[in-house]
Amino acid sequence: MRLMAVADFHGKPESKAYLSKCVERKDLDAVVIIGDLTQFGPVSAGEEVLEPVRDLRIPVLCVPGNCDPKSMVEVLEKWGISLHGRRARLGGWTFLGLGGSNITPFNTPFEFTENEIWETLTSLLQEDRKVVLVTHAPPFNSSSDLCRGGAHAGSKSVRKFIEEKKPVLNLCAHIHEARGIERIGETLVVNPGPLFEGYAAYVVLEGEEARAELLKL
Repeated sequence: MRLMAVADFHGKPESKAYLSKCVERKDLDAVVIIGDLTQFGPVSAGEEVLEPVRDLRIPVLCVPGNCDPKSMVEVLEKWGISLHGRRARLGGWTFLGLGGSNITPFNTPFEFTENEIWETLTSLLQEDRKVVLVTHAPPFNSSSDLCRGGAHAGSKSVRKFIEEKKPVLNLCAHIHEARGIERIGETLVVNPGPLFEGYAAYVVLEGEEARAELLKL
């Protein structure tokens, strides 16, 4: 299975153009969108930047980000692409999704306590072997959550879930400057970077393994 992973649109018109470029590829089996479609709303801005995937003929899975209004979830559900607080099966793989983020110092619109994050993620997991975890928040104390000033801003519950449940892949976002690929135990962690700057990630799921390539569009 071949995926395009994108995140952090922040309502910018450049993001819509880059998303159009992403979905022009003919070798994709699905598109995964990892939140922050808007910059504190409105939901119409999210709908605008998502327009390139509205009639896409391959599956699209999307979670909102912490900078999206909570009502963005209703739009994603209406479009049939929401993975927020849900699980989906594609090509023999189980995708588990949670948007928003852990609590930030900035009082952004869509935040959760660590306990809420843990309870939601564990409630989604069943007896699944080939799991892709899609979280806007990256795992704490990783290269994917490292801010420019040196602080780690990710979720401790996402980190705990990765360490204990061992998903094959974690697609995350949130910290723009932490774009990269790393491993936490058995899990490949990919932060594709902000789409509004032309960044994305191409991911291949094969057998029971994942590999990824960072793209500059």
